[in-house]
Amino acid sequence: MRNKINNEIGAIIFSRFDSTRLYGKALIDIEGRPLLGRVIDRALLIKGINKLIVATSKREIDDPIHEFALSQGIKTFRGSCEDVYGRSLNTCEDFKLDGFIRICGDRPFLDYELISKALNIFKKNNYDLVTTMFPRTYPPGLTIEIIKKNLLKKFENKVRSKEDRENLTSFFYKNSSGINIKNIDNPNFKNIRNLRFVVDIQNDLDRARWIAKNNSDKIIPKQDEIISLAFEYEELQKTKNKQI
Repeated sequence: MRNKINNEIGAIIFSRFDSTRLYGKALIDIEGRPLLGRVIDRALLIKGINKLIVATSKREIDDPIHEFALSQGIKTFRGSCEDVYGRSLNTCEDFKLDGFIRICGDRPFLDYELISKALNIFKKNNYDLVTTMFPRTYPPGLTIEIIKKNLLKKFENKVRSKEDRENLTSFFYKNSSGINIKNIDNPNFKNIRNLRFVVDIQNDLDRARWIAKNNSDKIIPKQDEIISLAFEYEELQKTKNKQI
């Protein structure tokens, strides 16, 4: 029987300022609240975490991210920009974390209730990685990855390619033998698989702003309402395109 995990678990928000597809998106306004602020707001509602940290790079260009996080009462870690794997491991060591929830800073509608449930599964079992990406069962922006620090330490010298160092978990999915991975199922995935809740390009930003403007709670809307509004937005876009 697997032992329960009762050690330090944190949530790490990974953010950089100079996104190539949407420059400065980390602090771009979404209905009166910066993107990163919205991610922080929802991450703070995750049940079962001991610490919330924003991990950015040491570069001067990422100073505004560091300063904004501190202004919100959130601690930061600054490390390598491209070596996200190393930044993750160093953040865990610096904050004495035994595991962490990986949160990308472009997810203003992350499902904190679903993450809380996944974290409970992670804590009660000896999983190395709890995920929704093996295979994908949730659309972009709702992805979950909870990672044991010792998994990163174990493969530190084996994960060498630039792609795997930057993507953090891709190596484990490609070399899963001997790694204890739990994938979270989603019987509703086929109904929502074409939706997007991530902010990566201008169209994503337009969608996020529309959802934020039209929900009943301007800062922390409920997940069901977010999904419903995303469907409504897509229908409006289809109608608009037909009229052009």
